[in-house]
Amino acid sequence: MSRFSLSLYNRILWLLNRVESIVSNIWSVTLGRLIFVKILGIRDATVEVATMKFVRQRTTIPIPRVLAVNSLISHHQWKTYSQDNRDAVLAQLRNYISQLREIGPPPQYPPYICNILGGPIMDHRLCVNHPYGPYRDEEQMNLQRRQGFSVAQFVEIANIPEEFATEIRESHDLRHPIVFTHNDIAMRNIMVSGDRVTGLIDWECAGWLPAHWEYVKATWTDFDAEEWVRDLREFIPPFDLEARADELIGWSRSWEPRLDL
Repeated sequence: MSRFSLSLYNRILWLLNRVESIVSNIWSVTLGRLIFVKILGIRDATVEVATMKFVRQRTTIPIPRVLAVNSLISHHQWKTYSQDNRDAVLAQLRNYISQLREIGPPPQYPPYICNILGGPIMDHRLCVNHPYGPYRDEEQMNLQRRQGFSVAQFVEIANIPEEFATEIRESHDLRHPIVFTHNDIAMRNIMVSGDRVTGLIDWECAGWLPAHWEYVKATWTDFDAEEWVRDLREFIPPFDLEARADELIGWSRSWEPRLDL
């Protein structure tokens, strides 16, 4: 590699590091007509691109048009917003989540738990190894969460006290409607200009999932944001029992045989 090429390479690395260092919590847009770049690494964007197009056609949610697959967005900390600003943002998000839940599954698919192409869900909470599913129903999805064990076997292996095991048992006995779910609601995926939501991004994890899963996933943020977790209840229907049970279970890995239909 020439000295010039090495210098250019180092500058690119420096720029990427700078981009990653400023991207956190809430995505913020100030000019409104920029081209944003989302960095996917080696992941295939086919499902996410298809999902974004699908939702754009069926809702008024402001989803960016996909020109390329990358990401470059600045941000504001949620804590800097006044209560009036927060209320305005939360009201918009509540409307968007409601619209998503009104979308029915495509006629070619039964009400499976799957992405919009009928395939596996990209969700590291369900499986940290790779996309998993699709699931025949919620019972099968819960079985995946328990690594293929019964509730009794799982709580014994995981050494979960009986008073907490009851929450897992009760939660996994419930059956929820299957609704269209963003499945990665987090500050880093909400674009705003002031208190106006200008985009909801990162649709690669979206699909049809049990109604409680949007809230359960949203409570698992990648930073200490108690105020945000509290505010989730203002725009995503809360499922506290299910969230507590899922916290006890933790992250899932794949197991054999696979659950694919």
